[in-house]
Amino acid sequence: MRKPFLSVLLAMMLVPVSALAAGGKKHVIALSNSFYGNSWRKQMVDTMQDAAKDAKAKGLISDFIVANGDGTENTQIQQMNSLILQNVDAIVINAASLTGLNGVIGKAHQKGIKVVAFDSIVSSPYAYKIEYDFKSWGSISAKYIVDRFKGNAKVLITRGVMGSAPEKEDYEAMMEIFKANPGIKILGEVDTEADIAKSQSAVANVLPSFPDIDATVGMSAGYGVVQAFQNASRKVPVIIGSNRAEFINWWADEKAKSGYETISLGSEPSIGAVAFWYTVHLLKGDKVPDFRQKSFQLPLVPVTNANVDQFKGMQPGTVIAQKYDDAWVIKNVLKQ
Repeated sequence: MRKPFLSVLLAMMLVPVSALAAGGKKHVIALSNSFYGNSWRKQMVDTMQDAAKDAKAKGLISDFIVANGDGTENTQIQQMNSLILQNVDAIVINAASLTGLNGVIGKAHQKGIKVVAFDSIVSSPYAYKIEYDFKSWGSISAKYIVDRFKGNAKVLITRGVMGSAPEKEDYEAMMEIFKANPGIKILGEVDTEADIAKSQSAVANVLPSFPDIDATVGMSAGYGVVQAFQNASRKVPVIIGSNRAEFINWWADEKAKSGYETISLGSEPSIGAVAFWYTVHLLKGDKVPDFRQKSFQLPLVPVTNANVDQFKGMQPGTVIAQKYDDAWVIKNVLKQ
């Protein structure tokens, strides 16, 4: 009489607890973030963790793992190998390199792990891709400088997170336009990692070498550039911003004081939430667009003198970003 009962009990013990939950299996999603050294990346991680809390509360996932790197391919490859060994269901990645992770992504694919690359994407055919049009960021910025100075200006290039796909695309598009306008003199380039303190330090180090600078352009943290010029008692040139609060707030105040004019462009850290919710639906087996061959692109957020005051008063350490939730992704991504 006891054998059937024991058989049933043993069978139940072999069934994963997650599979007993309403709606089927609760998945584990991991974030492999190549770099955590600026406010954009920190806001991105926070946004994804908020989305994960919502998904957990709805019973859609059992866990969300965050692995932050140091900006190198090797560290991110180690991260992903570890996540593969943990047998997660999906890895969402903000990549250190367009091509350098393709091998480990192939390994994840062989294990049946979904890979979704966002913001700084990869070229692997196994990865779904969600990004911004970073080439337009570079071309719009460069054209603004060319037009503003009628084709003649001394420009300092302030590069962002070197090696990342967005920075590479922005830089190449920018340089293509500058090379077509010989009156634009490139004074030099500095590496800022898109961080305020590092932007300030990098620019301050080269200011003594360049007594005349008309503009700075690149994916730097603009307020750090402002501080470098101010601390050197130099006139602040035209600085192309990247939608960070500190620069936006300074710009709005300076516009009111002196009529300072520029533009700012930026991607939104909340793209992480778009990638997260897309991954949830991918794992659920819902009908979703296949972004492995052609990526899904969100529009950049442009700021000009006409609308900068709308963003004044932003909290320091934040970047302009709208909130993307599951409902938005269903309407604007899944049903496109």
